[in-house]
Order: sequence, then C-alpha cells, then structure tokens
Amino acid sequence: MMRAASQRGRSGCAAWVGPALVALMALACGGSGDSGGGSPCQQVGAEACNKACACTDGPGCKITSGALTITVSSEAGCRAILVTSACSDPSMPSYNDAAACLPLVQAATCTGTGTEAALAFPTDPVCETPP
Repeated sequence: MMRAASQRGRSGCAAWVGPALVALMALACGGSGDSGGGSPCQQVGAEACNKACACTDGPGCKITSGALTITVSSEAGCRAILVTSACSDPSMPSYNDAAACLPLVQAATCTGTGTEAALAFPTDPVCETPP
C-alpha cells in the first residue's frame, strides 16, 4: 500500500515537471531564432535581438536609442527582456504600433564597430512605448 501511494506521488510530480521545464526553457531561450512567428510585439523584439547580437563582436548584444544604450550579455537574455517580458503583459503595450515598427527594425543598422557596436533602434513614434 505504501508503494502505490509513493508511485502516485511521483506520477503527479511528472505531470507538472514536463510543462514546467518547457516553460522554463522558453523563458530562458526566448523562443526560436527567427522573427517570423508570434505577435507583432514578439517579432519586433526577436528581430531587434537578432540584429543587436549580430552587430556586436563577442557574446554581448547592444541596442542604442537616442542617448540610451542597453547591453545584454547574450541573445537569450535579450529575448527574455524584449520578447518574453516586454510582450507578455497586454495591459502594458511595448510599442505604439508594433506592426508598423517591425519594418523599421528590420531596416535598422549597426553603429560603431567591434565590441562597441550596437543596433540603432528606430526612434520613430510607432516604435516608442505608449505613455
């Protein structure tokens, strides 16, 4: 009888461990490597991370917007901020118009060189955070 109860406890644990690991991996990895899927907000964040990490030599990723520069240690960290966190709360929209912002991010270029390079994030009002 003791053994049956023990096995039930383990199967209950197994029922939530799989989904918890998948959720944790998605949070840590930030999803797929392309910007073709997800909401417009997620596409903007993914594209910004792809480009920012490609701009900078080494493992870091930098994004500059006006006088502000954001530095993240990895693409996964960038995606955790710009895709997972920024796009997860619908009550806090990340962009005035993410669908209109996406082509601007796709056309954005790198500034600087080497480890000082950064993605110049568009300053267009459609890419700004709503007040």
